[in-house]
Amino acid sequence: MRKAPVWTGIVIGLLFGLLLGSAFLLGRKTVAPATTVDSRDTVVVREVPVGSPAAIEQGRRNAIVTATERVAPTVVSINAIQHRTVTRTLAPRGWEYFERFYPGMFPQRAFRQDVSNLGSGVIVSKQGHILTNVHVVENADELLVSLHDGRQFTAQVLEMVPTWDLALLQIAGEVPSDLPTAVMAAEDTRLFIGEWAIAIGSPFGYLLADTQPTVTVGVVSAVNRDIKRTGSDQQIFLGMIQTDAAINPGNSGGPLVNSSGEVVGINTFIFTESGGSIGLGFAVPIDRARWILREVDQYGYFRRAYVGFGILPVNDAIAKALGMDEARGFVVRDVTTGSPAAKAGLVPYDVLLTINGIELADVDTFNRLVYEAKVGTRLEFTAIREGRRFSGTIVLEEDPQRRRAEAAGQS
Repeated sequence: MRKAPVWTGIVIGLLFGLLLGSAFLLGRKTVAPATTVDSRDTVVVREVPVGSPAAIEQGRRNAIVTATERVAPTVVSINAIQHRTVTRTLAPRGWEYFERFYPGMFPQRAFRQDVSNLGSGVIVSKQGHILTNVHVVENADELLVSLHDGRQFTAQVLEMVPTWDLALLQIAGEVPSDLPTAVMAAEDTRLFIGEWAIAIGSPFGYLLADTQPTVTVGVVSAVNRDIKRTGSDQQIFLGMIQTDAAINPGNSGGPLVNSSGEVVGINTFIFTESGGSIGLGFAVPIDRARWILREVDQYGYFRRAYVGFGILPVNDAIAKALGMDEARGFVVRDVTTGSPAAKAGLVPYDVLLTINGIELADVDTFNRLVYEAKVGTRLEFTAIREGRRFSGTIVLEEDPQRRRAEAAGQS
């Protein structure tokens, strides 16, 4: 009988070994990589068995959890206390009725009443700078800031910009070296409609027994949203971030955060019929807050820009009086001597047609062009004077009234 060649046995042995190895590998549990971040922000990749408690926990630690862990410690609760003097009549019980008809019949006593306005804020520097809203801290006589770990500090207002409803606070006294700070999104960071949006703050803080911030999640519903608010002040807000993340009373001044753990806005107000969230919240873009920080750091205060003229939209009557064929643009009503408008050559009854190439079709268009204008901004305009078109440049300057007020405050 003929013997098989030696190489045939070798091949059979190799095939048998491969079969055994495959069976061994199929019998093992599949493993999945787990990415963690150590205390030095160094990425460490470890393999954990799928289905194990470690793998399940890893799956739960999504981008929202990570972003919240980064920002939540920097969010503070703000108690803005206003001291009021209240007078009470010291009438015997049952005699209060007579005071209505005989004022001054009984002695009166004045006492102090503290009224609190609760809001939120976010720490943005190791120097103890806190961003919040003007409407949270205005008219306050005392500001108490509570951190997530229970520490409490007094604070003072460094700057308020009512046009943007943004305020900058400073922790008073010695600032702790371990103060947590939030990371602001890079300048001109693009927001995508539909991306995650995380609102962090202290809604209804007076009902909660601890200082831990509340986290709600939604998406960026819209960007560059313009809002006209009704009310006595008729304040407008332009270029706002809209989100459906739940924002409730007390959230004002807290940060709106993206899934990378960066602050993209400061939560400011909501549309509501009940007083609670209906999914229509609005935040001031963080670029405006960054500009305030930059100005305060460089000049000690925010330099408000001004143009130095008064204008009115041209209606049919004004157009006819000025000899115009149609009503368009804005007529210059008055010009302040020495102002940027005066230096640009504008005089009363000039009619502005365009600014930076954009036709001035209505008041909203003009407001958008100057809403974020800063000191040094150049406004290229075209105008009509006595039927002749001309052009020029307005270079915005610091409001001299604000400059004088700051100088008086420092003297």
